[in-house]
Amino acid sequence: MGARSEALRALIRDRRKAAGLTQAQLAKRLGRYQSYVAMIEGGELRVDLLEFLEIAKATGFDPALAIRELTKTSET
Repeated sequence: MGARSEALRALIRDRRKAAGLTQAQLAKRLGRYQSYVAMIEGGELRVDLLEFLEIAKATGFDPALAIRELTKTSET
């Protein structure tokens, strides 16, 4: 995977941790299993835009700011 994919996974993981949530707690907010969050953070599952927006809402971060941050990551 490229640098942006890694940056997205790190962003989701870091925002989850900053919110004080475990993978299981975030998964519950999303109506999913803990393995879903683990697969996203581990790079086994890609996130589409709507899922990203759901994660942002459940975690409490601004998705627009996060996307701006990700666009600064160069793709390799």
